[in-house]
Amino acid sequence: MDASWVPIVMFGGLFLFLILRSYFRFKLQRTAVERGQALPETPKNRGDARKSALLLVALGVGFSIAMQVTLSYAPDHDTPAPIAVSIWGIVPILIGGGQWLYWRMTEKERLEKEAQEERRATSALT
Repeated sequence: MDASWVPIVMFGGLFLFLILRSYFRFKLQRTAVERGQALPETPKNRGDARKSALLLVALGVGFSIAMQVTLSYAPDHDTPAPIAVSIWGIVPILIGGGQWLYWRMTEKERLEKEAQEERRATSALT
């Protein structure tokens, strides 16, 4: 059985999901404008970068380990070397590391801004 259709279905499903999500957001906004209602608020803070960084690092490590184990037990000798395939796990590891570094750099700025706002609020009260 040929499984070459699996990536096509996977990426097609992802593409369809993104298109439908965009369409329904547009439809919601258009309906709100037509009825004279306020537009729904969109969150400005998309969350903590640590969460996605940790997820990507775990994904990369899991992929590397899975490929290493799977290909080391392959019965035929036509399969590629396990290290040659599992090295692709470094891609999400590096992306996750970059996101974590970005979080570390912006966290200091965010804490400084919060401290300044707190000082302004306390000085305004006095």
